[in-house]
Formats: sequence, structure tokens, C-alpha cells
Amino acid sequence: MYHLIVQDCPQLELLSDGSLPSNLKLLYLRNCSKLLASMKCALAAATSLFSLYIGEVDMESFPDEGLLPHSLNSLSITWCPNLKKLNHFGLCHLSCLTRLYLSSCPLLECLPEEGLPKSISTLQIWGNCPLLKHRFRKPNGEDWEKIHDIQCIIIDSDIIT
Repeated sequence: MYHLIVQDCPQLELLSDGSLPSNLKLLYLRNCSKLLASMKCALAAATSLFSLYIGEVDMESFPDEGLLPHSLNSLSITWCPNLKKLNHFGLCHLSCLTRLYLSSCPLLECLPEEGLPKSISTLQIWGNCPLLKHRFRKPNGEDWEKIHDIQCIIIDSDIIT
């Protein structure tokens, strides 16, 4: 399995030729906001990418439409203190996405109104995500209906379903 880890490069804007290796399976980006912003074409074209970790990135909304490849199976978003919303149009085409992990996104208020991709079987919300945790309380949380069909829901260390 081929991995690429880029961390603590806040001024990095591009990788060598602007593309990613065609056989890349896992991409880990931490504290690389400018790089992530410049990767729209490269990420969308990474058709073998299986797992993506985004951490310590300064963004209010994620992902942009067309940013993520259809092949993505696992998406982790952590330590994004300014993230306020997940963009439905950036997620809805991810028919292979089975795992969504959200951690330490204190301003993330809710999931997309339209819901998450139906392919998601595991949703994990961990750490400092107080607004989300409140909305997903079973059975009366405001957004419980958006996630109740997901097979495995983990909020902190509590397995809900």
C-alpha cells in the first residue's frame, strides 16, 4: 500500500508537478491548508485513493464539490477549529465511502441537511465536537433521523447502534 504523509507545511502550495501518484492508497494531510486548497484536480484524479486524513486545516466548509475521488472509502477530519459545515455536494457522489470520522471540530454544527452518503456504515464522532454530539442524541436529537440508518455510530467511546 502506498502512503503519502504531508504535515506541518502551512506554506506549501503544490506538490512537485501538481499531481498525486496513480497508485496512492492513503493520503495524510495535517497543517497544510494551502496545499489542500490547491489540490482539487489532483485529489479528484486520485482514483486509487482509499483513505484520506485531513487535520489542522483552516476551513469553514469541507469538502468542495468535485474535490474528493469516488474511490474514497474512509474520510477522517480532525482538529479543524473553524469547520462549520460539511458540504453535501462534496460528499454525495462518494458511493464507496463507508467510514466517516469527525474529531475536535468544535464549530461543526450539523451534518448536511440532505444527509450523508447511503454507503456510510460507520460514523465516529470523537473529542471536542459538542454541537454535533448534542444533535445526535438517540432518539430525540435534532439530527438523529439523518444518521439512524448507519450501522455503527460511535460518539466518544459510546457505541450507539
